[in-house]
Amino acid sequence: MRASISLGRWFGVPVGLHYSWFVIAWLITLSLTRQFAAFNPSWSPALIWGSAALTAVLFFVCIVLHELAHASVARLSGLPVRGITLFALGGIAQIEKDAGTPGKEFSIAIAGPVASIAIGIICRIMAGSAAFVVPAAA
Repeated sequence: MRASISLGRWFGVPVGLHYSWFVIAWLITLSLTRQFAAFNPSWSPALIWGSAALTAVLFFVCIVLHELAHASVARLSGLPVRGITLFALGGIAQIEKDAGTPGKEFSIAIAGPVASIAIGIICRIMAGSAAFVVPAAA
C-alpha cells in the first residue's frame, strides 16, 4: 500500500504516513490532555496540549523504530526493503521477498518486539533517574 505522505528516509529506508494515522494521533492527544489535566491541575492548557501532542508524536516515533528494527534485520539478511508505512494502529515494514531460512525469518520477526522492549527499558530508566513518580490511581 502506498503511503499518503512521505516522511523521508530514515536510515536509508523510505518512511510514509497513511492519512488514517491522523485520526489515531488526534484521539491519543485528546485522551492524554484529559489525563495530564487530571494529574497536573497546575499546568496551563498550553502545557497540557503541548505535552499531549509531544507524547503522541513520541509514541509514533517508537512505532517507526519498531518497524526500522524489522527492516534493518531484513536488510542485514540481504532482503530488499521497499519502505515503512505508518497506519492508524501501527506500521508495516514492506520487505520485498521472504527470508531464505526459518532462522532469518525469526530474526526479522523478533527484531521489532526486541526494539520495543529496549525502548521501554530505556524510558523506564530515564523516568527513574528523573525521579518521575506515577500518580496513584483513584
